[in-house]
Amino acid sequence: MLQDEQFPEKRRSAASSSFLGRMMRSIDGCQLKIVLDGKAEADKFKAVDTYDQVSERLHMYSWKEPVKGRVVLTPSGTSFAHRGVTVELIGVVTIFRDVEEKSVFLQQERHFEPDTVMQPTPFEFTFSAPKEHESYRGIYAKVAYYVKATVKQRFKDAGIREEVWVHRVDDALSEAQPDASAHMNYFRETCFGPESIAMDVGVDNVLHIEFRYDKKVFHMTERVLGKVTFKVADMEIAFGEVGLVRKEALHPGKAEESIEQETLQKFEVMDGTPIVGEVVPIRLYLKSIPRLTPTFQNVEDFFSVRYFLNLVLVSQEGRRYFKQQEIQLYRRTGQERPLTSSPSGVLQAETK
Repeated sequence: MLQDEQFPEKRRSAASSSFLGRMMRSIDGCQLKIVLDGKAEADKFKAVDTYDQVSERLHMYSWKEPVKGRVVLTPSGTSFAHRGVTVELIGVVTIFRDVEEKSVFLQQERHFEPDTVMQPTPFEFTFSAPKEHESYRGIYAKVAYYVKATVKQRFKDAGIREEVWVHRVDDALSEAQPDASAHMNYFRETCFGPESIAMDVGVDNVLHIEFRYDKKVFHMTERVLGKVTFKVADMEIAFGEVGLVRKEALHPGKAEESIEQETLQKFEVMDGTPIVGEVVPIRLYLKSIPRLTPTFQNVEDFFSVRYFLNLVLVSQEGRRYFKQQEIQLYRRTGQERPLTSSPSGVLQAETK
């Protein structure tokens, strides 16, 4: 039986996620600040970490977009002597169920020679390496990118870092998959092409239904169209529902693999027992589903993220019968900026 997963409660201290703690830090005789070129404060994306129950506002980058900017070192007094400055772009994947495990999959560095500065001094950097994985914050897995600046000193190095959010458009699928939402017949649940998928659900000889939906690969703002056809209905059904389930697998394909799943959205599609031959239409609007991401097949052998359509029928006695079918999600050009929920419940691009 499929159950909604409850997240363990884990809270960060306010200091660890504060704006000043990430953006600027006073060190011995100096202040250090990261400035990213072409990124306005008002355009930051609100990234929600459901597991840690915190949210942060981060600058966004595409996976091919260079990360450019400067680290500004400002002496607190008349001068400040350092033993070198290092600026890095770091990509790291982390899983943290029982024991925290990390793997750095991207690291670019820029080194600056020792010097004495007597005024605000910028150290410019450009990191152009492709960022292979999209940023992700799940139940027990995370992909994050950081710009990190380190000032070398005589006794103890000091530094700051700023996280940035990375999205990745799947160019291959964008070219291979038509945008079905652009066609008028896309809005008709009765029209299914050769790429449609059918699932049969049966309970002995008292229930037999067919669940058909239009295709298996969807972009992030499409509608999943389907229908449920009743062929045999000799049992009393209380209600039926359709939902989208996300499965996060840690160490996929290995002996220690574990799977965590959560129902991102579900809705009732029938109430009571339909008659034989009756067709129940299905529409699932992916754009309205919170925290939706593309499918991640395998991220550095650490985790994968897969999505499933879930059809559940509940009998009058409370028994639950369900069938799942995997679908693949991808991000198209034009969907670079994730959607978040506004206070009114309407989904919109986060800009403030």
